[in-house]
Amino acid sequence: VGGLADENDRWNRTVAGLKELQEKLIGNCLLASAFVGYISPFSSRLRQDLTQAWTKDLRERQIPMTASIDPLAVLASDADIAGWQNEGLPADRVSIENASVLTSCSRW
Repeated sequence: VGGLADENDRWNRTVAGLKELQEKLIGNCLLASAFVGYISPFSSRLRQDLTQAWTKDLRERQIPMTASIDPLAVLASDADIAGWQNEGLPADRVSIENASVLTSCSRW
């Protein structure tokens, strides 16, 4: 029975985390969709600059979003990235970002 109490605590923490994520989902998805739609053809430095500018703009407009959101974290999981690298994808960030765009979005 004591094990069930621990499970209850874990479930309560999970539910609280999901509620927090739900509140910030719109900003996270907005940043990720801007990334997919506009950043893809640019260099790494320009991608970083645009992501920072958009993040600042979203905060100024008080759109809820995760504090240190990374569009790549919205588009791909660590397991996805590991799978791509096992198939020969280079480990640099631009290659991983490009793969996440290609596999996450039907347009590309």
